[in-house]
Amino acid sequence: MSTNFNIVKKKKDDDEEDFMDEDEIEESESKSSGTFNQDAKKRMILFMGILLGGLLLLFLVLYIVSLFSHSTYQYEDIENVLKNAAIAYFKENDSYLPVNDGDIVEVDSSNLVATGKMRDLSEYTPDGVLCSATVQVEKSGTQYLYTPYLNCGDQYTTMDFSKKLTQDSNSIVTEGYGLYSMNGEYVFRGENVNNYVQLGDQLWRIVKISSNNNVVLIHNTGITYEIQPWDDRWNESTKYSSGFNQYKNSRIYEYLLNAYQSPSENASKLLLSDEDKAKIVSYNLCIGKRSANSEGFQNKEECAEVLPDQKYGLLTLSDYMAASVDPNCKNANSPSCLNYNYLVTKFDWWLATASKDDNTKAFLVDYGGKVSLTEANHFSIVRPVVYLNSRILYKSGSGTLEDPYILK
Repeated sequence: MSTNFNIVKKKKDDDEEDFMDEDEIEESESKSSGTFNQDAKKRMILFMGILLGGLLLLFLVLYIVSLFSHSTYQYEDIENVLKNAAIAYFKENDSYLPVNDGDIVEVDSSNLVATGKMRDLSEYTPDGVLCSATVQVEKSGTQYLYTPYLNCGDQYTTMDFSKKLTQDSNSIVTEGYGLYSMNGEYVFRGENVNNYVQLGDQLWRIVKISSNNNVVLIHNTGITYEIQPWDDRWNESTKYSSGFNQYKNSRIYEYLLNAYQSPSENASKLLLSDEDKAKIVSYNLCIGKRSANSEGFQNKEECAEVLPDQKYGLLTLSDYMAASVDPNCKNANSPSCLNYNYLVTKFDWWLATASKDDNTKAFLVDYGGKVSLTEANHFSIVRPVVYLNSRILYKSGSGTLEDPYILK
């Protein structure tokens, strides 16, 4: 019995040696897993190190190659390079800047290269394309207009906005709607014309291109939240505040002057930023008077008297009439002037022209487009008129409402 017992017990001990309990198994598996995880982490770290090192080496090689490679730019990008180089140049040499309003100075690209403001032009242009360039700087009020001119022969030449408007194929018409050549100017006429321009956040319409290539704009909607009287001073002849129709002494002249120099919140939203003010020039505003039955729209009577050096003004009666292609639009009394005329709006707005026969009245365009003589103390919308600098450059757009002209 005793022997048999010992044999059984011995077998049981052997089984205990062959099979570990659960705690021992877990401990063994934990040690094995930990070793595996540590090895995996080491391999991952090594892989990431090799990858990062390879990327850094690639970037270094690309950078070194770029230093010796010839990269080309779009021509518009080169114009931006020129402009920014000129701004940097005159920031260091501000004594060279123009002093008086309208004065112009010019810097050649070779000077910008020599002073380290840009690389040689050949490093920006395609191989084999030879270019020359200058930057003109004009003082406009308190702002400076920087205009780069790039000449690359047949490949590319910087184009002024006024030339863009007149030199496109079929841009000048002799009938229908479009741009007409009239009295030494180019005038937009008709009901549906592609003459929208974006300045800042606002839309303007092109009225005409003057004889000295300034593009004349009128605000598309006017300052709708600040209706104004043409004038509301006491008039001794009427014995009440009917106003006088002398433009240079009028309330509307004062309003436009303030709108440029220190605009109200509403006016500043609708008019020009300081940057955009550099794009306009002073001009002689035609303020001559005329009779309602006086015929013609050549600005003969209106420009018999001018107010010089204006930034904001109003449209003349002649310019409003010229926008219509109806042959029956002959004077201010002609209802036909509202026909085929893109300047017609659904609100009243003032013109610069006053009555020659009544010192209390001025012309306005009423709701629907009819011209009427109205007492100067009437409140109506102001549609400012500005003259774009002839050196403003075209950037993009076709002039439609959906795709207005954009300027550089």
